Amino acid sequence: MFRAEHFPLVEHASKHALEFPRARLPEFVAAAHVRGLGCGVSVFDAEAVELAARHCDWLKLAAREQDNTPLAKRTFEFAWSHGRKPIIRSISVLNSDSFFCAGTVIHLYAMQRYPSPMAQALVNVVRTARFFRGWPYIAGWGWSSHTTGLLDCILAARLGASVIEKHLCILSSDLEASHSLMPEKFAVLSRIIRG
Repeated sequence: MFRAEHFPLVEHASKHALEFPRARLPEFVAAAHVRGLGCGVSVFDAEAVELAARHCDWLKLAAREQDNTPLAKRTFEFAWSHGRKPIIRSISVLNSDSFFCAGTVIHLYAMQRYPSPMAQALVNVVRTARFFRGWPYIAGWGWSSHTTGLLDCILAARLGASVIEKHLCILSSDLEASHSLMPEKFAVLSRIIRG
């Protein structure tokens, strides 16, 4: 949930089309709940944090915001004051400096390459699982996949990831289709991970 102006000027035109209509967030969350799904959004500004804390089941901090301490603090404050909602925090660097408020956050490792090569993703899944085994006090860890396939997500789930993030697209012409799954393939992934 961002405003295009949050990003560098060169990205404004491409981001405008992806802005979520904030007034429709309660409707979006309700539609997810009717289908038995939890609902959360990535937050990029104070207004988004407040809306997500009020309406969503969890809040997410994007990897590109991992050094945005004021946003992180606001997210923790609002998530805590609205029923201690979970926070999923994407990171792209595995080090102990990444784990402030470790007990309340699920850390989601993300390779920030779109699409990510599967071979490199598989190596990073194993590396990430090993790294998080050394941090028993965290709420959990997860994998943010930007590959075109399923294998990295399946491996992460088998190695203990409690959250898997995978982009979903409706049309092969969607802007993020290069690192997303179509609904049929997404359903297969869901069945395998849950099975």
